[in-house]
Amino acid sequence: MVIPQLTPFIVRQPFVYQLFQGSAKEYDLANAGESSSAKDYFYAQFYLGLFCEAAVNEPSKARLYMTNAVQSDYARGSGKGDYMTDVARVHCQVRGWT
Repeated sequence: MVIPQLTPFIVRQPFVYQLFQGSAKEYDLANAGESSSAKDYFYAQFYLGLFCEAAVNEPSKARLYMTNAVQSDYARGSGKGDYMTDVARVHCQVRGWT
């Protein structure tokens, strides 16, 4: 069995898992992303957008977080080769948030 390697963000930011489990708050992940690298900021905003859309049905917050991710320095700079920045971009396009 092949075990996928976790991205460094997931390893450093357990709040993503904890948020979806209900043992962390939106605030925890937002703060973790703010106090880390540009890549971590992107991923925090991205996962907060998904969480607000899928888990708590708050589309206005989802839009804010997801557009923040797409407009982040990482998504517009060094992260252009990271397919997850494309996922965020397409997500916004499909929702009409561009």
